[in-house]
Amino acid sequence: MFLLIVPSPLNWIMLALGVGSAGAFAFLSYRLFIRPALRVKAERDSPPPEEGWRKEILIDEADRQRRFSIGQLDSDIKLRLAGIKEDQLILQFRKDRGLEEYEITVSPGPNVFYRAPHARKIEPIRSSEVFQSRELIGNNAMFRVAASVKDNRPLQYVEFLLTSRYIISNLGQERMQFELEISRIFPSLDEKSRDKKGIFSFGRFKQEADEE
Repeated sequence: MFLLIVPSPLNWIMLALGVGSAGAFAFLSYRLFIRPALRVKAERDSPPPEEGWRKEILIDEADRQRRFSIGQLDSDIKLRLAGIKEDQLILQFRKDRGLEEYEITVSPGPNVFYRAPHARKIEPIRSSEVFQSRELIGNNAMFRVAASVKDNRPLQYVEFLLTSRYIISNLGQERMQFELEISRIFPSLDEKSRDKKGIFSFGRFKQEADEE
């Protein structure tokens, strides 16, 4: 019978390797499984959108362009409302190379209504349209992302206003900053209607509530 004697330094090396392997396994498990699950849960538990919500948009001077999508759950701006489609509205900002001017492209999905700056009437938009940032000075662009439409009119929708203003950057430069605001949720939001995916329903029309 032979007795295997392991040198003490080797014991410490094996222990360190074991601890390191366990730590690496725990780290990978967190990165690959736990953190994504926590992120999904946090998004699912996030509060519904509210009227008055604002998103400030400042275009990076090096990239000179930025894309924003509005949709239900997988878009940049998550409305979490039943009937809203993914990437239902896409706004693309492109900065002029030498000037503080921008070209803004509006790319609609289904059931999007649009009022251009200086326009008086909001209308359905079915193909991409382009306008210049200077058109927003003293005006705004309006978008209605609709969940349901009847007779070419939106019945349930989220209304956005796009505005702009000049700010002074940390480098002392005058920059144009855009602001996208939820100005209206029509007819309302049912805050008690969250489902398992974190999707909310629109509220009922007042006429229906009065009839009951």
